[in-house]
Amino acid sequence: ILMENKKKSMNIRKIKKQVKGITLIALVVTIIVLLILAGVALSLTVGNNGLFRRAENAANTWQMAEQNEQKEMEQAGNFLDDYTSEYNKATTVAYAKQLNKPFENDTTITDDLDNEVRIPAGFKIAQDSATVVEDGIVIEDKDGNQFVWIPVSVPNEENGGKTPIHTNTGDITIDYTRIDFGKQYGSYSDYSEAMPTDEIESVNANGGYYIGRYEAGDGSSTEFRTSATEGTVVIKKNKIPYNWITRANAESKATEMATVQEYTTATTKLVSSYAWDTALDFIQKVNSDNEHSDYATSSPEGNYSETNYGNGLIRTGQTTPVSNIYDMGGNLLEYTTESYSIEYSRYVLRGGYYGSSYDTLPAGNRSYGTGVAISRSGFRVTLYCSTES
Repeated sequence: ILMENKKKSMNIRKIKKQVKGITLIALVVTIIVLLILAGVALSLTVGNNGLFRRAENAANTWQMAEQNEQKEMEQAGNFLDDYTSEYNKATTVAYAKQLNKPFENDTTITDDLDNEVRIPAGFKIAQDSATVVEDGIVIEDKDGNQFVWIPVSVPNEENGGKTPIHTNTGDITIDYTRIDFGKQYGSYSDYSEAMPTDEIESVNANGGYYIGRYEAGDGSSTEFRTSATEGTVVIKKNKIPYNWITRANAESKATEMATVQEYTTATTKLVSSYAWDTALDFIQKVNSDNEHSDYATSSPEGNYSETNYGNGLIRTGQTTPVSNIYDMGGNLLEYTTESYSIEYSRYVLRGGYYGSSYDTLPAGNRSYGTGVAISRSGFRVTLYCSTES
């Protein structure tokens, strides 16, 4: 029994040794595995592709992306600023026409022949405008109303004379003045008008003024008027002419147009005899070598009874323009601010009308009336730039 017990005891000790050996090996293996895992973890964490490096790279990439985005935004902003600045400082009619954007401020630019043209704030060069003054520089407001620049020679301190108007056939002088074209009822001396102070101040400050490209149209009507009615004044092509209007109402609507259209610097008026005659003088001088040289006295550019346009009233802008201006000698007689000597017929109308003869009633014609609304009378609007620089 003692021997068996001793033998069992020795087997137990042997088993315990084996267990200790296995446990020690397991421990060593475990440590080795842990070291390997630690190495791998350390490599993943701090190596070239480790988490820290990846996080650092991600942060750097984000920062670079943010910087690039900021740079791109700055470049876009600079481009926009440069574009806006470049446009607001556009120096030529041709370039302003190409940009097709309204000017933010009153700006002076030049045509292809170096004539200066003053553009009022809120207006742009129309897409069908000429790029030389003699052919008609057209400006347009936000609603598409159009005016044509009429240059005026103003006193020039440098040479003691007046600023010349450059044309393709030579320099000319245009004065802001009334002219006797020899076409009127009665005597020219029976017609009169004092020089409008505000007009001449604007002309001298800006070197010209604008005249409506078309007769005033009725923006509220699609059919020709048959009686005196109210309507919205527009200066656009293919509109019903604004006839059946009294002289007083014509003056009121012409003056109110600047307010209605929210012009910030320009003013509008019923055309004066000075503006009418100066425009005709300009048209004839820049067309002195062609068939329009007698536009004020006997030009058939209108819907007179002798022309292909017939003797009926037509929409605005249908006849042939001269220097980009329509119907000064046709379609409707047009009220002006000029006066006639007879009190009961003291209101003056200019040009001819659809049923007349262009030799008898051309663009330079003066007629007088009572100022009542009739079918053949309308009006034209002029626009003056601010005198502030």
